[in-house]
Amino acid sequence: MNKPAKYAVALVAAVVAVGAVAVVAVPILARGSLQSSAASQRVVPTVMAVPENAVATPTATTWRLGPDSSVGYRMSTVDGLEVSGSTTEIEGVISRAGETVTDAEFMLDLSSLVSEGDARTMLLQALVAATGGNSTASFVLTEPIDLTSATTTVDGEEVVPITGVLTVRGVSNEVHADATVDFGDTRGTVTASIPIDLASYGISLVGFGVVQVEDIAYIDIDLEAQPGR
Repeated sequence: MNKPAKYAVALVAAVVAVGAVAVVAVPILARGSLQSSAASQRVVPTVMAVPENAVATPTATTWRLGPDSSVGYRMSTVDGLEVSGSTTEIEGVISRAGETVTDAEFMLDLSSLVSEGDARTMLLQALVAATGGNSTASFVLTEPIDLTSATTTVDGEEVVPITGVLTVRGVSNEVHADATVDFGDTRGTVTASIPIDLASYGISLVGFGVVQVEDIAYIDIDLEAQPGR
């Protein structure tokens, strides 16, 4: 077994072409059927004809999220109270070809977030109410990432700036963060904290009877995946 290598990686949904070889990742996001848990997604690879002189490309492997995966939501009130909730009711996939992540995405229902304490629970309930009945959230990576291109921070972590599209209540915006990925032969992990501007999604808690919150909130992801079978 190869020693796992730790990387930081942008979560990316992409079409990767090498010569005349293309692997196309097609997300299946069945938002209409989403209930208490996120709808199933899958990546469908499509391989075109390969010229005789083409350089061999690693076969893409689909990694499916395991039961230990979680996605959280975190925000702070203007008086310093941090409010967070998380859920394990998520669905998603990561597609990897050699040292390149070619696709990664997840989907959840914000109404499944669980917090501790009455005040925090009330704020999360206000957040869900502010979505206007469309509490589905999804994240899709938008650029392929070379896992060997990570740079080392002053804290000793290998990081790559990430770019993706986060959709909340039907509104999609490009977001940026750093993600750390640790891939072994049979298990992979992805962690990241994605900052989001609530106003850019049309989310306001004014009028819901809760204290004022900061403009920036965070989607915290802690994903654990295994190769699909």
